[in-house]
Amino acid sequence: MCNQCKVTFFKFRHFVLFYIAVLCMVGCGFSYGFVRISDIVGSVYYAFSIVNSDTSLLFLAALITAWFLGSDFSNRTIHHEITLGYSRWSVLFVRELPVLLSGVILHFVYVFSVVLGVAYKNGFSGAVFETADILWCITIMLQLMGLQSVITMITFICAKAPAAIAISVSFTIIACNMLSNFWDGTFYEMTVFCLAGDNTSATLLPASIVAVITIVVSISSTYLIFRKREIK
Repeated sequence: MCNQCKVTFFKFRHFVLFYIAVLCMVGCGFSYGFVRISDIVGSVYYAFSIVNSDTSLLFLAALITAWFLGSDFSNRTIHHEITLGYSRWSVLFVRELPVLLSGVILHFVYVFSVVLGVAYKNGFSGAVFETADILWCITIMLQLMGLQSVITMITFICAKAPAAIAISVSFTIIACNMLSNFWDGTFYEMTVFCLAGDNTSATLLPASIVAVITIVVSISSTYLIFRKREIK
């Protein structure tokens, strides 16, 4: 499995689309912070509090995941690994790691870029960050990983890059953006499709629990589906 991890992370480090997505996050975040958020709020902390739970660009993380994983089905890399005797669990596990991490990186690059845009225009004055904000970020990390694990499951069900990309991106836009306009309430706010809106324990604790459950259920379901699937 160690060799598989090295190969998978090597491939991901050379996955050009990921770096394009990072640049998009930086550009969108900085311009959004500089042009719009800086006029609404004065301090970087309040800018952070506004965008930390922003789900508007999560479809990019879904695109990266579906493209990266789907390509391994399309170019028969996964088929060759199974033929060489690697277990299906190891094939799945080593691919979960980089895509879960990629979702976290892309989101917080966006948050940092927005804060930087506001700071560039307004300076670093205002309220300061608290210890609870660290827990808030950790909770959102878990939620992002939960969402990425769902996208991974969709990709392994599709087992083809084009279908996985189309369905994953559409699903993320609907679940994380459009659905929030029609479905208000505690249940939706605790799911991985709606990132924690504040740093209070009443919000963070249930959101973290739901996120962990989502990760476990999604990965387990993906493995069960993958184990019974014939890979050509």
